[in-house]
Amino acid sequence: MRAGGLGPHSDLSTAQMGWVCGLVLAAHAGAATWLWRATAEPVPELASPTIAVVMLDNEAPVPPAPPAPPAPATDTPPLAQAAPPAPAARSVAAQAPSVLATPTQTAAAVAAASPTPAAPTEAPAAVAAPAPAVVAPTPAPAAPPAPAAPKMLPSSAVRYLVPPVLSYPRASRELGESGVVRLRVLVDEQGRPREVEVAKSSGHPRLDQAALVAMRAARFQPHIEDGQPRSVSVLAPLNFQLDEF
Repeated sequence: MRAGGLGPHSDLSTAQMGWVCGLVLAAHAGAATWLWRATAEPVPELASPTIAVVMLDNEAPVPPAPPAPPAPATDTPPLAQAAPPAPAARSVAAQAPSVLATPTQTAAAVAAASPTPAAPTEAPAAVAAPAPAVVAPTPAPAAPPAPAAPKMLPSSAVRYLVPPVLSYPRASRELGESGVVRLRVLVDEQGRPREVEVAKSSGHPRLDQAALVAMRAARFQPHIEDGQPRSVSVLAPLNFQLDEF
């Protein structure tokens, strides 16, 4: 054993001691450099963090459930739902044994619970269509005034341009028929007998007919009035005498 009481591995070589001393010196130099920088540069003050306290409810609000889609309309009337029993009835039912409802009571409950049918909506009264406007008929144009009736003149007021030529019927001559036929003659503006009719008969149709034929072949002088020819009516007698033929 060596002096000092150390074990055989306690002695270090000169080289190992040099390494240890170098490490110690380097550690001290690094610590001194760090202290110098810490004192030379001020440390910025750190802002204290703000602590926000949020009070949370024990139960988060439940979002509303989406509305259920409408059920398809059917013609089947809704089933009547039985009304909930009253509290007193429930207490009695709890004490007494259950009693089956009679058919009459069930029908009454269903009738009471069935919805009352809504009164039918009255259809709006039909709006009366406006009556069509009555259009007054256009008045017909006034008829032109009727011409004045021809003036009636005596036979002496007119003159013949072509007098009537009488022809005695042979049968009338043989039978000895004679008489005077009075004719009403309408003489136009040109002096022509436009209308000829028997005003008074001779009593013999053959003589009356012969007088009409003779007068239709006659011509009159036009009647002048106010410088204008006018139509006139004339009563002209024609005489049939056997002794003159």
